[in-house]
Amino acid sequence: MRFQIVLLGAILCLGAAAQGQTGSQDTKNTQTANRVRQPEGGGAQTVTGCVDQQNGQYVLRDVQTSQLITLRPSGIDANDDFARFVGHQAQASGTMSSAGTLTVTHIGQVADMCPVGK
Repeated sequence: MRFQIVLLGAILCLGAAAQGQTGSQDTKNTQTANRVRQPEGGGAQTVTGCVDQQNGQYVLRDVQTSQLITLRPSGIDANDDFARFVGHQAQASGTMSSAGTLTVTHIGQVADMCPVGK
């Protein structure tokens, strides 16, 4: 009789432990999915590419996608800050609009020259 009670207790403990593991795995999957998602139509992004000036605006050609991104300063009179990166490869961080404009919060030089053919 004692053996049956101990066996029943062990089975119940194993069942509870297995159910707890499933719940924590679901939580991990949900957390991972939330980290990977980026807001649609905008959100903080970092882009690396060659900086140029076209039609009075500063642009960056993304080295990965070749997409042309318009750079917009986040402060007053900050357009002069982009001028020193023209012809250089730079990495710009900021908020991307759905229209392909990056409001730059930080920009830094990656290389003295743009990659050939980019």
